[in-house]
Amino acid sequence: MSKRDLYISNEPLITNIANDKNNKIEVFGVPFDATSTYRIGSRFAPNAIREAFQNIEIYSKRLKKDLENVNIKDLGNLAKVGDIHKMNKMVEEVTKEIISDDKIPVILGGDHSLTNGSVRAIDNCTLVVFDAHLDCRDEFEELKLSHATFLRRLYEDGCISNLVHVGSRAATKDEWDFVDKDNITIIDMERIYDLKTGLKQFRDALSSSNNMYVSIDLDVIDPAFAPGVGNPEANGMSSREILEFIYCLKNFKLTGFDIVELIPTYDNGSTSALAAKLLSELICIADKD
Repeated sequence: MSKRDLYISNEPLITNIANDKNNKIEVFGVPFDATSTYRIGSRFAPNAIREAFQNIEIYSKRLKKDLENVNIKDLGNLAKVGDIHKMNKMVEEVTKEIISDDKIPVILGGDHSLTNGSVRAIDNCTLVVFDAHLDCRDEFEELKLSHATFLRRLYEDGCISNLVHVGSRAATKDEWDFVDKDNITIIDMERIYDLKTGLKQFRDALSSSNNMYVSIDLDVIDPAFAPGVGNPEANGMSSREILEFIYCLKNFKLTGFDIVELIPTYDNGSTSALAAKLLSELICIADKD
C-alpha cells in the first residue's frame, strides 16, 4: 500500500483541470495546528485555500501560462493527528513518495511545523522561506520541535544545503545571533523597502541552487493585506512585493512548496484569496514543460 493511500483521506476539492492523466502536480493538505501558540485554526486552512482557488482566475498573464491546461491531482488531506512527530513522519513519507514518482508535492497547511517533514524528504535541499519570524528558536514552550523551532532543527540536522529567508522582522536576540553566526541569507524587511536591492540579493543567493523547496508562511504579509494568520506581525510585505519575489523563481526548478498558517476564522477573505493566488502562480512556475 502506498503512503498516499495509507495516510490521506481521498476527499479532493481541486478537481482535475486538464484531461491528461499524467499529472505532474500533486496537492495534499495537512490539517494540523497542535503547536500553534497564538491564534488557533490553521487546521481548517487547506480546504479554505482550495475553495478560494476554485474561485479565482487561473491564467497567469505574467508567466503566460494557463492552469486550465495543467493537470492538478488533489489527493485530499492527511489523516488528523495530534502528535507533531507522527504528523512530520506522515508528511515526510508522502512527500518522498510523490517526489520518487517524479511529481511535485504541493502542501497546504496547517501550521509551519509541517515543513520539518517535507524538507527531510529532499536531498541537499535549497530552502526558500517567506516568513515574518525566523523560526530558529532552540526551544519554545518546552518543545524542541514546533512551528517556532523547526527551521533550527532542519539546519542543525544538515537537511538544508542553502537557506534563504525572506521577510523576517520578528525574532529573539538568540535567533538573530544564530542566523548571523551560521551565514544564512536573510533578506529582512529593511532590504525589501528598496525592492530592487532585495530582489537582487534574492536572485544572487539562488544563483547556483537546485532541489529548491519554497515555504510560505502567510504572516510574512502585512496584516493590512493578510489579516487571517496565526501570528500577525506589522510592517510586512505587500501582496505585490511577495509576488515579485515569487516571479524571480521562474527560471529555477521547484522540487515542491507549501503554504501555511492561514487562519480562516480570522480572515475576511483577503488572506485566502492571496494564498490561492500564490498557489496558482507557484504551480505555473513548478509545472515546467
